[in-house]
Amino acid sequence: QAGASGKDEAVEVEEPEAEAEEDGAAQAGASGKEEAVEDGCARLHLSSKDFTKCPEGKVQTWLAKTSGIGIQKCFKMKHWNYAFVTVRKEEIEAFTRAIAGTTFRSHPVDVKVGHKRDANQRRPKGEEDPNAKRRKVQKDWPEGYVPTLKDIRDKEKSHKGAGVDKTVKQKAAPLLEYDYATQLGMKETYVKSSVRAFTKQAKLKSEEHGSTVEWTEPEWALRTKAPGHCGCPLDPIIGTPAEHLEGYRNKCEFTIGHNAAGELEVGFVRKIQDDMQPLIDSAEDIPHVPAVMKRFASVVRDCVKASPFPVFDRRREAKSGVWRLVMCRLSANGSMMVMVQTASFSEEKREALTKPLVEALLAADLGVTSVFLQLNDAASDAAQPGAPLIHVHGEERLKMPLLGLTFEIGPLSFFQTNPITCALLYEKALSWLSPDSKALALDVCCGVGTIGLCMANRCRKVVGLELVPEAVESAKQNAALNGISNASYYAGKAEDVLPDLLPKLLAELGPDCEVAAVLDPPRPGLHKDVLQALRDCAQLTRIVYISCNPDSLAEDVVKLTAASREGEDPFVPVRAVAVDMFPHTVHVEMVLLLERKSRVSEPPPLPPKPEADGK
Repeated sequence: QAGASGKDEAVEVEEPEAEAEEDGAAQAGASGKEEAVEDGCARLHLSSKDFTKCPEGKVQTWLAKTSGIGIQKCFKMKHWNYAFVTVRKEEIEAFTRAIAGTTFRSHPVDVKVGHKRDANQRRPKGEEDPNAKRRKVQKDWPEGYVPTLKDIRDKEKSHKGAGVDKTVKQKAAPLLEYDYATQLGMKETYVKSSVRAFTKQAKLKSEEHGSTVEWTEPEWALRTKAPGHCGCPLDPIIGTPAEHLEGYRNKCEFTIGHNAAGELEVGFVRKIQDDMQPLIDSAEDIPHVPAVMKRFASVVRDCVKASPFPVFDRRREAKSGVWRLVMCRLSANGSMMVMVQTASFSEEKREALTKPLVEALLAADLGVTSVFLQLNDAASDAAQPGAPLIHVHGEERLKMPLLGLTFEIGPLSFFQTNPITCALLYEKALSWLSPDSKALALDVCCGVGTIGLCMANRCRKVVGLELVPEAVESAKQNAALNGISNASYYAGKAEDVLPDLLPKLLAELGPDCEVAAVLDPPRPGLHKDVLQALRDCAQLTRIVYISCNPDSLAEDVVKLTAASREGEDPFVPVRAVAVDMFPHTVHVEMVLLLERKSRVSEPPPLPPKPEADGK
């Protein structure tokens, strides 16, 4: 489900809007200023010759890093030399100034404001464009062939917008047909390929500067016992324990709509129909949704059926109605937090909607301890920052245990959705980081402070940086809740805060203070100014990079490791590991340890080759 709370935490379940984005600019929707005003955003049309054959994700990552602006949405078909990009209205000028005329690969980028296409000029949906190339849809593999994770991802991409009908189970759990050992093998191979990719990119970058980076050479892989052409060894993949392969998610979002029979349903989006209405199917068969959440969806469905308030009509020309979606978070102690999203309606009628819902949830004995109401009048169910959030019932925070600490989170806070495997990931990351008792530990993109607070008793001071102000307040509250006094948190973009903050911290702590950093960025990776500030901090000796997107990690590793200036002490990748936080899906996390070159021990030399007989 498309989420409105924090990082990309909900993408593993469903991506409903992707199905709406069919072939052609009419469906891509350069929907112009009318929608921009309504949503607080503007859609821009960007073009460059070198966009052709470049995947959407790479274009979005490049735009985010080059502009320093948060990209709300990017839509691009691979064969297009243009893309539709949505940014916040107040950031249009800064984005345009940063991108217009900037060279992408070898050609400049042109930026224009998207204008709504006249309805009479639109090709009816389903009618082929005679000038368009026919899309290649990946066919089924031969019997007995075990595909790689890349094969499956490419097949999923080829199906989007190509009219391939799938069940929500197939969409939400595309790896379910493979046993878990096979799934782990796929993900381990994918991360190994990512290590090879950043090793190759770093080698090419160093050659541009006329230098040689030893860890990119094939002999280094042999000497460190790394896989062939990998710049560092890989630990065995960390999987989700067998007893937690089903029902592992602690957060789900369910869309309120109708199924193929026209009946009201509360579940996941199967597809977006021609009139832009989502087709909803039950989540009953989805393996990673806990049983209590499935009961929750059923209770909400019955409540909406009995409600006098209609379901929100998402058709282009309608945009009316009330009920939109519901979100629930589940703590290990059985407590549940609920957020209901509706369109705006009069305050006098609010109790008529919320009271029967709260009573039904409490009567169902689901463990509901907190209910919020979110108002959203935007076209998308992903509410804009600042959308009204009203506390309706019970506690304002939900307590989530992790590694011996307790974290309180709100309805919009980011918190890892698989707590069991998250604990395994954090234990690995902290063992690799191993800050000493006098060290400063940086927690970049810290969320509600989870990993930083888990290492607070191992170091002198923890400093966390986070974009979302609500998450920063939660981090401060969580520090106090756990009696941790050596942690401080700052709100803002890391690229704006870190370059000024780091020198002040080092002046306060002294020149002998060692610095270690945990980086846990969203999918596009880190801004170039953050990476440069980290490189320039001579006291920073060790980095643990936690990535939900190995592709963007590769680009960041190149920036951290390339020897671009004489006498510089760049970072070197030391170890990597794949982590399967989301069984049955195509998503995989990666953890990478980097250390300064001056601190990395020279690996043992290769044994001499045996001489041939008689010589």
